[in-house]
Amino acid sequence: MSIKSDLKKLSGLERRWLSVFLLIILVSTFWFSASGTDWQSWQSITLNWLISPLSAISGVLCVVMVAKGLLSNWIWGLISASSYGLIAWTSGYYGDWLLNWFYFLPAQFFIYYSWRHQLHSETRQVRVRRLGWHWLWVLVVVGVGVTALAQMLNGLDGFISDALKRNSAVYESLQTLTGFGLSGPLLDASTVVLQITAQLLMIRMFAAQWPFWIATNVLTIFAWSLVLLTTPDSAPYAVPTLLMWIAFLINSVYGAVSWHRGAKAA
Repeated sequence: MSIKSDLKKLSGLERRWLSVFLLIILVSTFWFSASGTDWQSWQSITLNWLISPLSAISGVLCVVMVAKGLLSNWIWGLISASSYGLIAWTSGYYGDWLLNWFYFLPAQFFIYYSWRHQLHSETRQVRVRRLGWHWLWVLVVVGVGVTALAQMLNGLDGFISDALKRNSAVYESLQTLTGFGLSGPLLDASTVVLQITAQLLMIRMFAAQWPFWIATNVLTIFAWSLVLLTTPDSAPYAVPTLLMWIAFLINSVYGAVSWHRGAKAA
């Protein structure tokens, strides 16, 4: 297995799609970072010019490889989880920070060890599995998990905001918009639980992962749009991140179709 050989397995259309989105991410990074960077702060320079594009590029490459069922996705996943976790912390999305650094990072090694024994000998793509009636149990667990985590994050946000003076503008904006005090933590918790569920299904090679990824992408696109509205100076890193999640959504739809076909053929 190598990154180079897996990239060669992409079709012409997939390569063009990947190239277009990577170009959009790089152009948006340059455009917003040129005027939005605090050139007196190495943290601002590093976040806007290195971490943000690295997170977006590695994230897009990771999900493209997952959609194709190619093993090298775990390498891009390591890079993406590391860099995106830092961006989430900076933006006040504590659930996403915890998820990426303490779940997605170690999960990449499980993906590697699980997938490498389930590759077709000729195509070197993973063997797709079907979930069946276990869908019901998965949905119940997701519902309970979202409710419990929302309550925990609500308390965590208050602690971090008071003790470390973190920015809680996003949670506050959602509460003002909806009139529901738990709306911010509920959104954060939903994306976390949905991603955990999708990742577990992905490790076990179930095609059922994709509806959870699609739901995650829709909610996260909304969340990062809210970041831009509440903190406009976040544009240098928030815009490339938002574009990354839009790419994730498009790729998840493609992955759902591709894996569904693979599951039917299995």
